[in-house]
Amino acid sequence: METLTILGGGSAYTPGLLQALIAHAGELPLKTVRLYDTDARHLAIVARLSRAMARHADAFKVEVADTLEAAIQGADLVLNSTRPGGLAARRIDETLPLEFGIPGQETVGPGGFFFALRSVPQALRVAATMQALAPQAVLLNYTNPSNIVTQALVDWGGVNVIGMCDQSDEDLQAICHALGRLQRYAFRCNGLNHATWYKDIFIDGAPLSDIPELLAAPTDYDEEHKLRFEFSLAMARENPGYWPNSYLPYYLFPDAFVAQARRVGPRSDVVAASLDKYYAHFEAEGKSATPQLRIYRGSAGFGDLAVTVIRALASSTTHELVLNLPNQGATSAFAADTVIETRVRVSRAGIERTAAPALPGSFTGLAAQLERYQRLTARAAAGGSREALVAALAANPLVGQVSVAARMLERAQAIYGTLLPACA
Repeated sequence: METLTILGGGSAYTPGLLQALIAHAGELPLKTVRLYDTDARHLAIVARLSRAMARHADAFKVEVADTLEAAIQGADLVLNSTRPGGLAARRIDETLPLEFGIPGQETVGPGGFFFALRSVPQALRVAATMQALAPQAVLLNYTNPSNIVTQALVDWGGVNVIGMCDQSDEDLQAICHALGRLQRYAFRCNGLNHATWYKDIFIDGAPLSDIPELLAAPTDYDEEHKLRFEFSLAMARENPGYWPNSYLPYYLFPDAFVAQARRVGPRSDVVAASLDKYYAHFEAEGKSATPQLRIYRGSAGFGDLAVTVIRALASSTTHELVLNLPNQGATSAFAADTVIETRVRVSRAGIERTAAPALPGSFTGLAAQLERYQRLTARAAAGGSREALVAALAANPLVGQVSVAARMLERAQAIYGTLLPACA
């Protein structure tokens, strides 16, 4: 595993990822990190900073590729962290559903569906290029919606793919934060990406068996994250022994999230307004012989999870990680070839499934709906007919009706334009 290619290498997330790679460079077999992005200006800024960081740390070499083919040629690992359509498309993902009284979220509900229509075709193009130019490589998928993109790649079958998401860590860190405890935790989980349940939770060595009566969302959370935490807390109290993924409340309390989004506006506007400061910092530090990365998008978890997976794949020691992979008998709750999110054991010898905990009885109906939606959307996004697109969108629990799905697709065709080729 000497060459890692990062697709979406001009992202404001990339410097944090490079910082994590450099921090663990002594444990990694990497000799070259190759960056590729369709945004040439941002790629140039991030590449200059990345080279300066790697040179200062005497780590690996950083290269820039000007085509997808050049980026993938001979790579051992390909990290796909792209955002097809950029923030302009994300803003529509977050606002179009609100017109129909449905939460506007970039991975859950219709927003996630339209994101998948952009992400899946590009991911399949990446996979086909890998099959031709780097058949031995592993594709690490960070592109959202992770479960649908990974499912489409598994269904296609031409590449070794591992789906990744750090939401489970963020959720457990939120519990630690709310309890005022150190961020040391252990857990098992079962479900689909952004629709999992955590069980056998230990916080700082103690089981989370009885949830403190006065537990509440951390005061420094924004309004949306407070809502997610408080609803998660209520769901945990109703399902003793479990804690839900913080995205599950969107399905169970949609009206609250619609009202909140209409009041405060789309998250994408906040992100877009912050980008200039990131790239100004990257540009300034890229000119320094001793660059000091102080700000970058995302938490340390974004970079650390990718690095943790790479370290595990190169290690003779087994690492337990939460990944998105085909079920293959880990749980009876889903089909064997459905991509689920659960804990697995990873080393250079391969990936071993572990038995996932049972799902709460209250979730089985929604789990079946979401599995059907995931499978239908993965197929439709890979090149299905309009009828297939309507059926897939209607299968989403937040949509539920063919007539609503058809009207939503018509509206999408009018406002996404070329940002959404499947509906253009």
